[in-house]
Amino acid sequence: MRRYFFNLTNGIRTVVDADGVQLEDEEAVRLGALEMVADLREESHITGTDWSGWRVIVRDENGCDCFEVKF
Repeated sequence: MRRYFFNLTNGIRTVVDADGVQLEDEEAVRLGALEMVADLREESHITGTDWSGWRVIVRDENGCDCFEVKF
C-alpha cells in the first residue's frame, strides 16, 4: 500500500497533512477525499468555518498530485 497526504489549500493558506494515510488504490484515495470534503462541510455548520474557495489536494508519498476536490 502507498501513503497519501490530504492537504487543504485556498491558494493563500495551506493545511499540510504531515502523517498521511496508507490506502489500497486510487479509488480509495478518491473516496477519502470526497469523504473529507463532506465531513468538513457538515462540520462547518457547527463551527462556522467557511470552506468555500478551498480544495483538497491528495499527493502520494513521492509528492505527485493524485486527486483534487474543490469545496
